[in-house]
Amino acid sequence: MMKARIFGAFSFFLALGLAPSRARACGVSGVDGVSSCSLAEHDEALRPRWAVSASGLYTNTTLRFSGDLHAAQTREAGLAALAYMPTPVLTFQVGAGATFGGSLTAPDGRHDFSPGPTAFLGASWRVFDDQEFLLLTSLLSFSAAETQLQGQPSIGYEAFDLRLGAEFGTTLFGVLRPYVPVRVFGGPVYWKYQGESVTGTDTHHYQVGLGLGVAISRRIGLFAEGIPLGERALSLGVAATL
Repeated sequence: MMKARIFGAFSFFLALGLAPSRARACGVSGVDGVSSCSLAEHDEALRPRWAVSASGLYTNTTLRFSGDLHAAQTREAGLAALAYMPTPVLTFQVGAGATFGGSLTAPDGRHDFSPGPTAFLGASWRVFDDQEFLLLTSLLSFSAAETQLQGQPSIGYEAFDLRLGAEFGTTLFGVLRPYVPVRVFGGPVYWKYQGESVTGTDTHHYQVGLGLGVAISRRIGLFAEGIPLGERALSLGVAATL
């Protein structure tokens, strides 16, 4: 179940540049690699080169570990990102945050996650962006935490993840940008189960869902994404170009 605290994981930025020019939806998220800023209408000399964002993320999936061990996993995270746009079609981003909830449910019971750090690097390429748009994305992330079964010592948990994806969508009324994200991913998870070191990975190496960017002003945008197929996820965030 989604907990209310993930919706408070990100803060809204102070309104920047509320100039009455045509607004575009703009968003840059963390682990899910959403980048829905459109720069097509900006003159190269004036267009923004930087963007910042904050988001909350919830995931729900199943991990398969060595020894045919399966564990249901939920995780909640708050993330912040800084993006640099050297050209109108290319974006690089770096970010960090923390996972602050969730659990691994294995045959011996529920192992609760402690808060732990996460960090990521990403890049995206805008293939085209007129009425419709196509974005290719990549994201490399790392997270660490500890898990604890009631009455037992804490156990370290580390995860690496590489995601490649595409987002195809359209622009409606100049301010709404619905899109369909499709991603594939993989990476190892390192853990200990009943005293034995195990290595795991997701049982679903893909995501298919729906996303939406909404322009609030010339520089501020909101974004949301729901993933019902593959690794299930929900993310909400706010972004601003600088």
